[in-house]
Amino acid sequence: MTMEKSIKPVSISKKDILWSYLSQFLSIGAGILILPAILHKLSSQEIGINYILLSISAFIPLLDAGFSPQFTRNITYVFNGANVLKKEGYDHLHTGGSVNYRLLSSVIRATQYAYKRFALGVGLLLLSVGTFYMYIVTDRFATVNNMMWIWILFCLSVFCTIYLLYYHSLLIGRGFIKESQKSFVLTKVLNMCIAIGLVYCDLGLISIAVANLLAPIIGRFLAHFYFYRDGLKEKIQEEVSFSEIRSVLSVSWPNIRKLSLITIAGYVVSQLGVFLSGLYLPLEEVGSYGLMIQLSNVIALVSTTLITIQTPAFASYRVTGNREMLIKKFASSMVLFYPLFIIGTILLVWVAPKLLSVIQSNAVLPASYILVVYCLIRLLEANHSCFANIISSANHIPFFNAALLSGLCTLIGYGLLILFSRTGILFLILVPGIVQLAYQNWKWPQMVLKEFGISWMKFIRIGCQEVNRSFFPLHA
Repeated sequence: MTMEKSIKPVSISKKDILWSYLSQFLSIGAGILILPAILHKLSSQEIGINYILLSISAFIPLLDAGFSPQFTRNITYVFNGANVLKKEGYDHLHTGGSVNYRLLSSVIRATQYAYKRFALGVGLLLLSVGTFYMYIVTDRFATVNNMMWIWILFCLSVFCTIYLLYYHSLLIGRGFIKESQKSFVLTKVLNMCIAIGLVYCDLGLISIAVANLLAPIIGRFLAHFYFYRDGLKEKIQEEVSFSEIRSVLSVSWPNIRKLSLITIAGYVVSQLGVFLSGLYLPLEEVGSYGLMIQLSNVIALVSTTLITIQTPAFASYRVTGNREMLIKKFASSMVLFYPLFIIGTILLVWVAPKLLSVIQSNAVLPASYILVVYCLIRLLEANHSCFANIISSANHIPFFNAALLSGLCTLIGYGLLILFSRTGILFLILVPGIVQLAYQNWKWPQMVLKEFGISWMKFIRIGCQEVNRSFFPLHA
């Protein structure tokens, strides 16, 4: 068993935060930046097929939601001195201990193994069911030139993208937040440059497929360099048996399964209304509803970024028993989350409608009171999700049953709406809002505050003090 001294607890720097926000900007804006080239150079048939491919690609983060958090925690625990991984919970350790490189090798191999089979499963599904669907949609692959090759390249790009996602878990788990985001930024920039360059060379839709395939492969080399630097590659070259890999997978799978099902249930709660609106509302209202959701997703994404990137730090504080730092960092993140979300809401309710009018948009946002109600519902949902994140940092998923039940109740609520012909936008947003308010909105914040042994006001006060200390150290 190879072990080494001097463990460094995970910490989040200002550069980590800046690079994370840059990657979020590219995640949101990459599609917009490439859009002019697509609209100018591709045919209407190619544009339509491109949107179908984008819709399929949009499911990749959803599918990864069960894998990434668990394997990230595994890596964080091992780099903080864990000698054993558990199905639930963790062993309390102390900083300054040692890394078990044998276990680290097993976790890395298990992560690669899981993502490879995950990618193969999705790839086979696309090549079978997906091919049949595209065969029909594209009139036997005849609608667009080189359609069969475009589809094959797309399937390969999905396989590579999913498989190489394991580097994200490795980097984040080791606390290399900035490096992970740099790798993501490089991949996005390469994707845009390759796609735009090939599109303007008049290669058509196959340009997008080639860019989607090459960019993540090239970005992978940077991620590999970052993770294995500092001589780590030499320290973990020990061969591990499949039984060791299987042991890691066996303790990881229960939480992967739970998180995957929770993600699906969350998708039902947040997105089912979009599908129903397409069946029962006029197209103008469908566009209005979809635009509201799209813009509110941006608000939620930006405001929760600080929580998301600190996931490995929270796990590190857990495993090393640094309860005080866990409370301070989480409280300060939440103190920043609330004003960011509120500012985003103000911009959505009062500024966005005016901007849409200036650009003469064909889609308008719903009435202001609907926007306010919806943003309040999203605020409560994002709030309890952040507290659930802290709970899961302890390798504990108590919200599994509640999430599934919320999804089921939302389905029943929408069924009642259809039965009584109440399918306006306000009703569509109130159903999941009421379901979440009944339990999840208050349960997980209450559980965390009880664990911390502090009141809500003290939690906010600690957060304000930590923000003041971090950003204004001379006055703290």
